[in-house]
Amino acid sequence: MSDNPQDITVLLRQWHAGDQSARDKLFALLMPKLQQIAANRLRHERPNHSLQRTEIVNEAFMKLGDANNVIDWRDRGHFFAICTIVMGRILIDHARKRPTHELLSIEDLPEGIMAGRNRLEVALAVNELLDELENESPVTYRILLARMYLGFEVKEIAEGFGLKLRTVERHLHNGRKWLFERLKKV
Repeated sequence: MSDNPQDITVLLRQWHAGDQSARDKLFALLMPKLQQIAANRLRHERPNHSLQRTEIVNEAFMKLGDANNVIDWRDRGHFFAICTIVMGRILIDHARKRPTHELLSIEDLPEGIMAGRNRLEVALAVNELLDELENESPVTYRILLARMYLGFEVKEIAEGFGLKLRTVERHLHNGRKWLFERLKKV
């Protein structure tokens, strides 16, 4: 089978219907593109990242396999869009598991936040507050993570999330304000 978009759509539908051989064909057929997506995601990460492209692709494919029965694959583009999102979440989850003192740079914090606290205490408080923000505003949460933890530029976030630049800037402003106001109270 070729990597023709129609052939991919047929395989996606077969996989969704439970055909495991279709899943295996998809994985083999799409591996180069999935590797490219993972490489693009890793390009924005710190040097010497502990995750490799193949690990990200494998984990993403496993997660997609677990969710396959609920995802109604429309086409090849839909599949790659969801893969990109899943890979981003894998990287975010991985970043959040790192020691918390590595996650935040002092430059990101407003003056006075560190007064009387060590970096670890502040980083732990930020993590807890981000969990709250995820429940209150999932979009703002994801945008803040992409900026603070993954180091994406505002333009990259806008393109990746399919939002207008001004919308991303507004979410960043409101999210940082929300975070820092609560951080001052902790």
